[in-house]
Amino acid sequence: MVAAAAYRLGAALRDQRYGVTHNYVGKRGVTHSEIMAPTVAPQWAHDREALWNKVEAGELRKDSQLARLIEVGLPIELSADERVALLRDYVAEEFVAKGMIADFCVRGEPNNPHAHILLTLRALTASGFGPKERRWNGKSVLIEWRTAWAERVNEHLARAGHAARIDHRTLAAQQIELMPERRIGIGRARAGSGALPMHLEERIAEQRRIAKANGETILEDPSVALRALTRQRPAFTHRELVQYLRARTDSAVQFEAVMTAVSQSSELVALGAIDGQDRFTSRDMIEAEKSLLRRAASMAARRGHGVPLDRQNILSAQCMLRGTARQAFMCLVSEGDAKALAVTGHPKAAILAAASQAWGGQGLTVRGVAPSRRAGGVAVPRVDAQYSGQCGGVS
Repeated sequence: MVAAAAYRLGAALRDQRYGVTHNYVGKRGVTHSEIMAPTVAPQWAHDREALWNKVEAGELRKDSQLARLIEVGLPIELSADERVALLRDYVAEEFVAKGMIADFCVRGEPNNPHAHILLTLRALTASGFGPKERRWNGKSVLIEWRTAWAERVNEHLARAGHAARIDHRTLAAQQIELMPERRIGIGRARAGSGALPMHLEERIAEQRRIAKANGETILEDPSVALRALTRQRPAFTHRELVQYLRARTDSAVQFEAVMTAVSQSSELVALGAIDGQDRFTSRDMIEAEKSLLRRAASMAARRGHGVPLDRQNILSAQCMLRGTARQAFMCLVSEGDAKALAVTGHPKAAILAAASQAWGGQGLTVRGVAPSRRAGGVAVPRVDAQYSGQCGGVS
């Protein structure tokens, strides 16, 4: 485990069990590394060498699982500092808050920035590591981690002003008629150098078969590529289209044919140039936006579901809403079916609870829906979250 940590994190660590120093300080590509641990963790938990030697010493069986490795791809749209902030946010909430120690590093390859996150498997006690937490091994937990990663990445992309989005689901679940690519694990230069081990040659051959099949699918129906690409970004440049299609074709000849087919497709819509780059989208995306705008305009014109002013004053006083929190609450429960509020900090839960109580008193059923599990800082389930009728809390 000490050797594995040293290799992945680009560190020099002394292995106490074997009396060997594993030195990977010269390993290129590691741009950042750090350890995050629960607040109750002892000081040695923040010492990489001490941490992984204790993990090694704590296992007696020769086939023991020593740690868990999570690998995540980082958005190229974010800066180096923004990627680190994204990782810290994710690691803190999904792993450290549950009692794990996380030792992670960022690898800053220009076309493939990614991170390795090493996690401890045992619960942390005052005297050290306790029993292994078997619940962390469940497939449902892995799916939760994958979902949370997609949500966190999309949140940070939006915060940084980028329209790109990721989706943790399979292509089949997204109704995209393409085959998933095969991860090879080596760079393009080495892949074309020849004299590779048999298992790498097999991966490369399989990836070429997948790329060829995807190219044939796109040739048959170019809208497949446009639907898939607009799921990642609602508008894209010519360069981004080229990158997407090149990764899903097997040869220069097939790429040219696919590029021509997509460029001539009636589903491709030119949006004009921004910052000197031509931008495009799909006809489906244009129609979806038009539908969204029509529905929003319809809701904005409707009046109803308002709470009388005297009732608003009573509830805002009972729930101790002051200043901007009171104004936000009264705007929320006034006449009209479409409201947009920007509220930061602690008052959000109190405002939502007071609004739930106000509407509930009108005989209405109140349900909350959020695009992510965190809902911008208020912890509510993703669908059909029933707000409590008590001031100051959200169930």
